[in-house]
Amino acid sequence: MPNSPAPPDYYRYAFSETASPEVTQLLGAIPSRWGRMPPLSRALVVEAGRVLVENGLLAPGEKFSDQDKRVGLIGGTATGSLATDLDFAATLLTGPNLASPALFGYTLPNIPLSEAANHFGLIGPVYAIFAAQSPLAAAMEEAGRWLGSQSELTLMLACAFDSQPKPDQAGHLAITFNIVSR
Repeated sequence: MPNSPAPPDYYRYAFSETASPEVTQLLGAIPSRWGRMPPLSRALVVEAGRVLVENGLLAPGEKFSDQDKRVGLIGGTATGSLATDLDFAATLLTGPNLASPALFGYTLPNIPLSEAANHFGLIGPVYAIFAAQSPLAAAMEEAGRWLGSQSELTLMLACAFDSQPKPDQAGHLAITFNIVSR
């Protein structure tokens, strides 16, 4: 069953360049790139950790790869990395040679998923799919296909994620996770 939608200020932690003690405790360690990650990437790592810990799949600081478990993550999205894309485009206004290289690396919708995969040792398939209607359902269906065709996979995570272009507002992030198993 998917987790419930978050209240508008729930993702406030994602807009801070330093992680709170609660986030650090949940994750076990903060990703080394935390300070340069855009809010969507920070939120996706934290919410992946939340679903994994709350469901007893990992303890804070553990990785599936250390347990020889193959787990993947499929993310369904309607807007991809639109908010980060627009932030990067704004840096282009100062000239192409001054555009933010830190933001450019996050202009692909796969990158927030990859940050979560790296942090939790996901060594199964990890990628984003675009689905204007029902992104979570599309991600769950795709994850189910992987489980049906790859016996070495332990389980798959599916999520819907979007980041609407409303700078500095926690309410513009939306992430919902689900665990897909056989």
